Amino acid sequence: MIASLKRAIVHILDANSGVSVYSEEELDVTDASINSFITKHIEKVFEDASMRNAEFSENSGFKYHLAEYIKDENYFITMSKFIAQRVYEGVTQSDKPDSSDLIVCDCMINERPLLAVLKCENKIGYTHQVLQDDGKVKNQIINHYAILPTTSQKIAECAFIFEDDFSIKYLGKKRKIDGETTDLIADVLLECIYDISSRESVNAVCKIAKKVTEENGGDTIETLSKMKEYITENIEEGETEFIDTEQVADKIFDGKPGMKSEFIDKIEKANVPQKVEVNSYVTKKLASNVKIVTDIGVEVIFPAEYYQNNEYIEFINNDDGTISIQINNIGEVINK
Repeated sequence: MIASLKRAIVHILDANSGVSVYSEEELDVTDASINSFITKHIEKVFEDASMRNAEFSENSGFKYHLAEYIKDENYFITMSKFIAQRVYEGVTQSDKPDSSDLIVCDCMINERPLLAVLKCENKIGYTHQVLQDDGKVKNQIINHYAILPTTSQKIAECAFIFEDDFSIKYLGKKRKIDGETTDLIADVLLECIYDISSRESVNAVCKIAKKVTEENGGDTIETLSKMKEYITENIEEGETEFIDTEQVADKIFDGKPGMKSEFIDKIEKANVPQKVEVNSYVTKKLASNVKIVTDIGVEVIFPAEYYQNNEYIEFINNDDGTISIQINNIGEVINK
């Protein structure tokens, strides 16, 4: 994924001091350091599994201003000020106001034009200051209260709106605004209707599968292993793919129609879509090894395909109700 900037602007929103500074000029995106700072932040967060897909509500003010900008490129600064003001209003009315620099930029990602809004929350850091004391130079270390997040840090609140179809991807977090739990980006800024994220959907699928298994006296380790087998068998590494929840039900609860039906019913009630879009990060995590933590403090990690393969690992149910784990065919033991 490559992001390229067309134009950008930054507004200062200091909710702690009650001062906001709205820029009248755009940033110079031909400046290598500015360009690199913004594009790296975009590329770091754009494909994050916590991103939600959304669509504008009918009377969204954001949608109106974006449409005006698409008709007239000279409207960019006016639109960016509206965005900054909406964010500032929401932050100042929240129970925990924070200060941030708000970057609004028009860019291209994967050859599609989009508008990006990055809320860069300010951090407290340290910097040096050079003073003159009785004619002598004195170097001092001071607090700096407006440090931007480094490019190695992920921005917690942002939005990407594709200009060709007005579809939305955003990342937000909940806060109390006027006593109500509110998502600043979705509810205040964008005024949109959103789905649960890929990460939330995948976590819901795993939790529901485990719960259905436990409630019916099944083997949760077997359920987890079959889930990982499904991922390994059906999703190619490095591409955006889908987890089909009905296929997951067929795989995990094969021969158990009652549990399968219960699983599908709980998935629908949790508003998890039948096809959950996932990226390579999620698939790698899901397809990773099975980890078992025992009540005696011993942890066992093994590939999912080794479960129920006695050639490598055996789970033995003892007469006294305890379980023994036997590992077979070990060629070498390495102390790490």
